[in-house]
Amino acid sequence: MAIVFDWPDALRPTSVDWGLITPQLMGRSVFDSTAQADSLGAPRWAITITTGVMRRDEVPEWEAHILRLRGMVNRVRCWDWRREAPLGVATGAPVVRVAGLGASLAVEGWTPSVAGILRAGSWMGINGELKQLTETINSDALGRATIKFEPPLRASAAVGIPLILTKPTAKFMLTTEKPSMSQQGARAPGTTYSFEEDFAP
Repeated sequence: MAIVFDWPDALRPTSVDWGLITPQLMGRSVFDSTAQADSLGAPRWAITITTGVMRRDEVPEWEAHILRLRGMVNRVRCWDWRREAPLGVATGAPVVRVAGLGASLAVEGWTPSVAGILRAGSWMGINGELKQLTETINSDALGRATIKFEPPLRASAAVGIPLILTKPTAKFMLTTEKPSMSQQGARAPGTTYSFEEDFAP
């Protein structure tokens, strides 16, 4: 059984490549060349990080962290190091107002009547899943708003579930085939590791 670790705060990647893998199938008409695509499963986050040049005392910490993942066996909870806080004032204590699936949810608990209370591009943890806001929202006089995000929810979000807006995480597995740490004398030039989101509970 996989052990799930939290990413250590002390290990800060120098560069991060964060994207969404969306399995799709595309077909093109032989008559008029129009194209149509359809999803073939739930999208999943993928990240590639580079450690950057490290001091000698930093190398063992990185090595130990990668080793305890045991390749693809264990998991690690990661957030987007590029954007750890929400964009916008994001005040209040937002929770799901109406249970739902899909790529939008009715939410309440914001500070009332704030334009741009949460801006597009903000990360959110909803129902244990990691989402990114696709439209900037405004709260109404009751502190309500409808949020739109990607990827769509994989499970229904119940009423009262809170939104996690600071360092929300997803669970990842290491996909680098041969994770290693190069060293040139006393200098560690750094290395690159790749991860993909894991949906298993």
